[in-house]
Amino acid sequence: MGAAPLSRPQRASFGFTLLEVLVALAVLSLLLLGLIQGSHFVLLGWNMQSRLVARTQDLDAVDRTLRRLIVQAKPGSKWEPLTFAGSARSAAFTTIVPLPANNGPANNGPSAQRADVALVVDGHRLLLRWTPHIHAIRIGPSLPASTTELLDGVDRLELSYWPASHGGGWTSSWNDSIPPRLVRLRIVFSSPSQARWPDILAAPMLEPP
Repeated sequence: MGAAPLSRPQRASFGFTLLEVLVALAVLSLLLLGLIQGSHFVLLGWNMQSRLVARTQDLDAVDRTLRRLIVQAKPGSKWEPLTFAGSARSAAFTTIVPLPANNGPANNGPSAQRADVALVVDGHRLLLRWTPHIHAIRIGPSLPASTTELLDGVDRLELSYWPASHGGGWTSSWNDSIPPRLVRLRIVFSSPSQARWPDILAAPMLEPP
């Protein structure tokens, strides 16, 4: 006597129907699509965060550089007449600028040099222009200024000065052998989407060393 034919549930246990395979593929495709879109948003967020961190690091470096230049501004004396000349958009004074490591003594590290500097904005770039300060009467032509870009995307630099005396208030110009008691710098960016950077306050040296 022959074997009894398999029932429908028994036949279905040996494989999947075409409909089941199609449904499984559709579900798998949706899962893969979701993973791809999720990865795309994660990478996009990572890139945006990396750019923001890099921009913040640039601003921190500029903040430290500007503070150091202002703090080390040299006052004039009867032996060395110097002038701190500042307007609402730029400033020029004598200070200490760092030099690259390969200019240091015996290439052992970075050094510094007294220099006549100017802070200006030109073509949406915050620039530091400087020439070595010579403590002597110059006979020949002036040396060409070196230019260092501190920051790009800058619309303007706003400066104000607090008098060395106790009276008065913030003023938009300064021209004296004695630097102001305080210098306030505000960086205004070209792009409206760029967050405002806090004002920089620095106190120059008021007495000759």
